Amino acid sequence: MDMLKALVPVEMTLASNVALRYLCRKAELLGIAVQPVHVEEPDHKPHSSETGWIRRSWESGLRQAGLEEVQRILNSEKLDCFIMPNPIVRVGDRDDTLLEELRLGGYDFFVEGEVANFNTGAFRKRLRSRLYRQMPCPVLLVRNMIQSDRLALVLDEKTDVQSLVGRFHQLFGGRDVDFDLCAYAMDDLHQDPHPDELLSEGGELLGKLGYRPARAFTLLGSPETAARNLGDYGMIVAHMDRRSNRKSPLSEVLGLASSPILICW
Repeated sequence: MDMLKALVPVEMTLASNVALRYLCRKAELLGIAVQPVHVEEPDHKPHSSETGWIRRSWESGLRQAGLEEVQRILNSEKLDCFIMPNPIVRVGDRDDTLLEELRLGGYDFFVEGEVANFNTGAFRKRLRSRLYRQMPCPVLLVRNMIQSDRLALVLDEKTDVQSLVGRFHQLFGGRDVDFDLCAYAMDDLHQDPHPDELLSEGGELLGKLGYRPARAFTLLGSPETAARNLGDYGMIVAHMDRRSNRKSPLSEVLGLASSPILICW
């Protein structure tokens, strides 16, 4: 079974530390190789606009400082998982640099931490960011260190069920995954497809690939209620449509959820 490659920004922040610790605790479940990356962004001072050897010398100094910072962080965390031995350190725009590395490196997913603030507006802004809109792989957004290894595969009326199940199989195929299948709606009166239809379609597609959820259930209610009900899962797996800018009940649930979220496109 091939290891999955995860690109993980390493920074001197609480969010970055939480993401690294969570990822290493789930290393057996995910079967991952962690590729650390660190981006030093120019400060727009005069030296950053120089050319030739002056700029090369300045960038070399920034890269060296960034590498030393990454190594200090990794050494201090004492992480018990496979960390690829050569951290990537670049100087430039963070989004541009990460997108280029994601496109060229053949990564299975991107992982970053976020301090939980339960601000759904901030979450939607993140989804609309250039980094997320152009990202060529799923993103695992880590907010808390949840101990449970049980996953929730969450569907709603806008979910591309076939795409989500296919991505789930790509990431978890061949692994012993403990998961529930959930269809979310604020109510079941005017939903098309109906939550029961979503569960049926999802269960059938998963069954063809050899998966059987421990539990399949409908979750009705406000986004706040749904987020609370999903709070004990070690990971929520969901599909988001990047072509739409409209707010959706599921995006509100994910914005309020305390569990790590694996967002598939």
